[in-house]
Amino acid sequence: MRILIADDEEELLKLLKLSLQGEWIVDAVSSISDAKAYLDGYHYQVVVLDRTFNGTDRVHELIRYSKAKHPQPPVLVLSALGSVDDKVQGFEFGADDYLEKPFDIKELRARISALARRFSPKIKHFEGIEIDLSAQSVLKEGIPITLSKNEQTLLFYLLSRESVATREEIMDALYDNPQNVTQNAVDELVARLRKKLHSSLIKTIKTRGYLIER
Repeated sequence: MRILIADDEEELLKLLKLSLQGEWIVDAVSSISDAKAYLDGYHYQVVVLDRTFNGTDRVHELIRYSKAKHPQPPVLVLSALGSVDDKVQGFEFGADDYLEKPFDIKELRARISALARRFSPKIKHFEGIEIDLSAQSVLKEGIPITLSKNEQTLLFYLLSRESVATREEIMDALYDNPQNVTQNAVDELVARLRKKLHSSLIKTIKTRGYLIER
């Protein structure tokens, strides 16, 4: 998952990127112009915006710009303006969530995850592959693909993850007795799934495990 954070507090921005980049791809910018440039260049699952830049309330402008580029991604507003009226105004501007400063990084992480789940499309597309999360069906170039039980479980397990899945975690998720399964079995299962779908769908994260980027 890729997120954008725009905040003019440089130290806070560094802290947020450091705290969150282990779970997600984090683009962190400190100016309005850079925020717009990144929104032009990338598609994000969640956009996190400071309300004020250099003392001026610019979040309405940024929310409009974000929604015009990509209507789907939810916007979380961070602000020291925490009155009920301030929050109501933020939602009227188009924010999907509002978090008052100062905040706990754990709460921010939880809110980002919740927004990503709530606004995640039920049908995902990956280079000719269409995956229906509700029906748990897979089409390749419009043709249904038959997956084994373990292949299907692996695919939807990786899709449910927001971070890298280690081989041990995959073994625990797929097998009743993971202690009797070798890590090579996981690698072979991933290879079979890649062959049926698309070779680049599942990324290998060296020394860590596997990931489907969204």
